[in-house]
Amino acid sequence: MAKEATVRNQIFSAYDSLFDAEKKVADYLMNHQEKAIEMSVSELAAACEASQATIVRFCKKIGCNGYHHLKIKMAKEMREQDDHEFSNEISIDNIEQSLKNIMASKMEELKETLSSIDGKMLREIIDLILNANVVEFTAMGNTIPVALDGSYKFNQLGIPAVSSTIWETQEAYARTMRKGDVMIAISASGASRHLLNMANIAKENGVEVVAITNQAKSPLAEASHYTIVTATREQVFHDQVSFTRMAAMAVIDSLFLLLFSTKWDSFKNLSEHEQSVAEDKI
Repeated sequence: MAKEATVRNQIFSAYDSLFDAEKKVADYLMNHQEKAIEMSVSELAAACEASQATIVRFCKKIGCNGYHHLKIKMAKEMREQDDHEFSNEISIDNIEQSLKNIMASKMEELKETLSSIDGKMLREIIDLILNANVVEFTAMGNTIPVALDGSYKFNQLGIPAVSSTIWETQEAYARTMRKGDVMIAISASGASRHLLNMANIAKENGVEVVAITNQAKSPLAEASHYTIVTATREQVFHDQVSFTRMAAMAVIDSLFLLLFSTKWDSFKNLSEHEQSVAEDKI
């Protein structure tokens, strides 16, 4: 059974979709959790310089029934916290501590992503991939390298897979796909019009669509048959910087390793590929 997402991850996942007033609430909660669980909704509203209605709206956006529900979850999680605590502080003047903070953030991101994946759903996805004629990896912007890596890894296993850095080419692939094929669409926001269009084209052709995204309620997630939600810490250090693809890469690596464990001919395919690469080295 998948682990329920933590409040911290729910906030990070929803952050880009929040209004400015709601982001004030998110920022306050991330930096003052201990204080917040002792506050009433009116006290939190005053501390965040926001209305009580904003607090309620914020809670619903991150998947909580209300502020009381949010406080209960935060208190429970604080009791269960491990040693992966980290500061948001990143400074060239303190590189050693900054590296520790970055490492803790990345560890938490990967832990949150993999522990929240539903095993039964993942098995269904793996079965679809194993029986697919072709798997297309689609992505836009800074997630394109993840799609290319996925295509490369699947082909190493002997699973026909395609991807492209050009969205028009990705769409052309989508139009040639048929029932029994699988599309894996990768998008942090899940709001790309091009990806959503490709997913809909694929679905019309009977293709199973799998979304890998930070946003569980995004248009892409809602248009897909399966959704794997990745954790993100992109706003931990700077709310305008998007610097990580690690969680999505971890999902691809997990699929690769699980597929490898089920395909009897995977080792042979990988060995032949590695031999071919080795022959090109000086």
